[in-house]
Amino acid sequence: MPIHPQPRAVPERLSKKPAKRPASPYASVALPRPLLQIRAQRLTQAQLRDLLVGNPHDATQWIKAAAEADIIPAQIVWGQLLLDGMRVARDPAAAFVWFERAAQSGDPDGQNMVGRCYEQGWGVEPDPKLATEFFELAAAAGHVWGQVNLGQMLMRGGNPADRPRSFELFRAAAEGGISKANLKAMNSLARFLEEGWAVPANPRGALYWYSRAAALGDHWAQYNLATILHARGDLAGADVLLERAVSGSDNGFRRRIAPLLLARGELALRRHGLEALRRVAASGSPADVQAYASALGDSSATPSDLEDARRPSELPATDGRPDSRSCPQASIGRGLVGYLGGRIAAMSRRIARLSNSTSSCSKGTL
Repeated sequence: MPIHPQPRAVPERLSKKPAKRPASPYASVALPRPLLQIRAQRLTQAQLRDLLVGNPHDATQWIKAAAEADIIPAQIVWGQLLLDGMRVARDPAAAFVWFERAAQSGDPDGQNMVGRCYEQGWGVEPDPKLATEFFELAAAAGHVWGQVNLGQMLMRGGNPADRPRSFELFRAAAEGGISKANLKAMNSLARFLEEGWAVPANPRGALYWYSRAAALGDHWAQYNLATILHARGDLAGADVLLERAVSGSDNGFRRRIAPLLLARGELALRRHGLEALRRVAASGSPADVQAYASALGDSSATPSDLEDARRPSELPATDGRPDSRSCPQASIGRGLVGYLGGRIAAMSRRIARLSNSTSSCSKGTL
């Protein structure tokens, strides 16, 4: 006789049907789908410094990604990184490609940098004619560096017929603001007025523009103004300006200014030339050390000059800032911020303007 299994008793708590939940009062309301919104935000210099010091590798990769996404200001910054080898392998030819890519879109920053590449031979063969043409494009768009660089090219061309236009370019740029480009234009304009190029000589006007640029930190203007004050007998004023120019500038300026000062007959001026070479030699470059040693061996230097100049170890390698050899993190942040700060800030402003619009951003030099 077959045995049938008896059904198991279902627990009471499982046999009951779940109570019916009350209807939600919001059942008929369509909730919006979540959105991710990215807005351009302007960074302060302190915020930018913290960002780059905290993770400079990510910062450079972000710039590269933005450049590849056809964000034009990022293309300029990325090209500049490649040009100088800042945090990436130096590649002037690739830098030129990025500058050219930005220039082809009509961007005046890109046009100016392509002009600089043709002027200096960065990634391409030097071509003054093409450099001038690209500076013309940038200057026509109101680009201050384009105006200054075009004025310089016309000046160096040596054609007296180009001097009036060069003068007007420098005057327009000098009166337009207080950026580094504006300061360079002020110094060049002062030189025109001092020498009487294109217009009658105007010593008072030259002194005004030299003084204005010098007060705003232009090193060539400080040097030029110092030579004028020295010639007028204001030795103390000249000494202050030369000390400021040599201590506050970079090694490129120091290398150019040192021979000019060492060629002078006055010991006070030669002392500043030795100081410039001393600061340059602190970098450890063999050529710079040799130039410094040669200057020390010059019989025209006085014993006190030589004694003062023979103490490079007392001079911080970075002009009073932390030594980069003992503070690599500070060196990385300082280098990137000093180099990219203005450019990234400008990029942020330009992207912000675009977002807002769519939703309603020296004598030695001439």
